[in-house]
Amino acid sequence: MRSIGSRLRWVLRVIVSGSIVGYILYDIDWQDLAAAIAGVRLPLLMLAALLYLAGQILSAFKWSVLGRAVGFERPLRDYVRFYFVGMFFNLFGPSTLGGDLARSLYLSDGHRRGVALNSTIFDRLSGLAVLMALGAAAMLLGPQYDFPPVLQLTVVLAGCGVTAAWWVSPRVGALLPQGSAVRRLIEHDLTAFWTDHRLLVRVGALSLVFHLSQVVVQLVLARAVGVDLPFSYLLVVHPMLSVMMALPLSVGGFGVREGGYLYFLTRVDVDGSIAVTMALLWWSVTVVSALVGGLAFLTTGGRLPRFASRRTREPSEPATNPAESELPPL
Repeated sequence: MRSIGSRLRWVLRVIVSGSIVGYILYDIDWQDLAAAIAGVRLPLLMLAALLYLAGQILSAFKWSVLGRAVGFERPLRDYVRFYFVGMFFNLFGPSTLGGDLARSLYLSDGHRRGVALNSTIFDRLSGLAVLMALGAAAMLLGPQYDFPPVLQLTVVLAGCGVTAAWWVSPRVGALLPQGSAVRRLIEHDLTAFWTDHRLLVRVGALSLVFHLSQVVVQLVLARAVGVDLPFSYLLVVHPMLSVMMALPLSVGGFGVREGGYLYFLTRVDVDGSIAVTMALLWWSVTVVSALVGGLAFLTTGGRLPRFASRRTREPSEPATNPAESELPPL
């Protein structure tokens, strides 16, 4: 049944991607789209790709800060390599979950797998919290762009909700049974993620710089297609586009990404062919980074680490009972 369910979800994602892409291709003038693609300024596209790569390295550094806080003392180059390999695996999945699992396997190397996975998930969630807070703040404090009230409310509530979820997590964990593996993770292995305020400020600052760098990439791509978009507008739009593309609703984000750009950019009088071209350029810079990860993956053997058996447990690792040998994600 699980296999049938997985196949059904995959078919539904294909339908979503195919339907949106089909509608866009039907609605957009192909000659205008070809002209927009041909008119892309390649130096600016290359600059956007370099800025995107630099941003991913910064994000890998943020992950290293979190990983070292829970005992994974590896050099930064390892974190960068694992991070980019994860991006490579994101190319083949409906969301970022596959890449997160891959880099968690590398980080743990068969030891403390639950902690490695949850530190990676916290890296993702902390970035999401800052991203949504950035979008909410820009929508509330920046220029008003006449977004639908429902959309404005969703962005603000999402920003507050993700932050609140992080805040209450340790309190919810305290309500779990004393021997619960999730409670042990929260109160012992991952306690720094809630109690170390210097760590949280550092991670929050790194996340903010990273997301601002991604908004700059969007700005450069807009220039590459000949559009002068306000930075304040992209501060609102980029978080919404990022969340849309991360949801497991389509195949590789196709359709959802192009539809999102088409919706948001045409609201500020950007031609639809230009909007779709910008969406394709964003996809191209992400693929470049993913291929860097693919090269790193192939040059280091082309195989993911396997789950180690209990016999390979580090001497310093506390023993766990069989029920706790596989720790669930937080």
